[in-house]
Amino acid sequence: MSLLENAMGWAEIWSRMKDEVDEAFESIDFPDLNEFGQDPFGLQPALLPKAALPLYWVYSHYFRVQNYHIDRLPNEPCLVVSNHTGQLPLDAAMITAAVMTDADHPRLLRAMVDHFVGRLPFVGSFFEKCGQVTGTPENCLYLLSRGYSVLVFPEGAKGISKPFHRAYELQNFGQGFLRLALQAKVPIVPVAVVGAEEALPSLGTLDVLSRVGMPPIPMLTTLVPLPTQFHIHWGEPIRFSAEYDDDDEVITGLVEKVRDRIRGMIEIGLERRESVF
Repeated sequence: MSLLENAMGWAEIWSRMKDEVDEAFESIDFPDLNEFGQDPFGLQPALLPKAALPLYWVYSHYFRVQNYHIDRLPNEPCLVVSNHTGQLPLDAAMITAAVMTDADHPRLLRAMVDHFVGRLPFVGSFFEKCGQVTGTPENCLYLLSRGYSVLVFPEGAKGISKPFHRAYELQNFGQGFLRLALQAKVPIVPVAVVGAEEALPSLGTLDVLSRVGMPPIPMLTTLVPLPTQFHIHWGEPIRFSAEYDDDDEVITGLVEKVRDRIRGMIEIGLERRESVF
């Protein structure tokens, strides 16, 4: 194939992907927009199709994401709870792309991010415009009450900053996500991501900036993510009958049930995966 034919082929693929992204966003509702086209957190829906197009290319052609049982995602606000892997939030980006393009009911999944993200020059502002929100209980409850689904990683930074020899080793989950689901009366959808750990293997982390509230710096073995194949496993929605202000002992037991469910999904995903690439 000549260089010109190759370029024409990629142009056709890009055009088709643009049509798919535009079609997905036409079906998504964005509540609480002001006269400037923003919501209270800085989301700018007009920016999303342009930002989503390169993300969709990475999703489809670089990491070649495979979804399993994404039809389990309910057509109602829910709390999507996932393991956190891969040094950079590639898992969050791929889950968001999956919900936007491959779900039966496309939607913008609002991800809860650490406080330090908002302080990053340019990046923090861009993430806000694309719908990422600082992870506070108040913000999460607000979004759920407005009909959004929310993505959370209960492991926090400890999950994403593991060295490679501890790949897929689930860290402890906090109680916050479960209390929020109970308070908002929404189901929890467990998710397991397999493939992100191998994309950015790390030898460990440096904590030189921890005093100023920044996360550990990973000692990566590659400058760019490797083109591993991502596998996203979607679990059945979970509903608990407890109260959000129940004793810690009660909530901890429910948290462990969610954590065990995700651990089991990770084990199945690793066992069934035929190749890292």
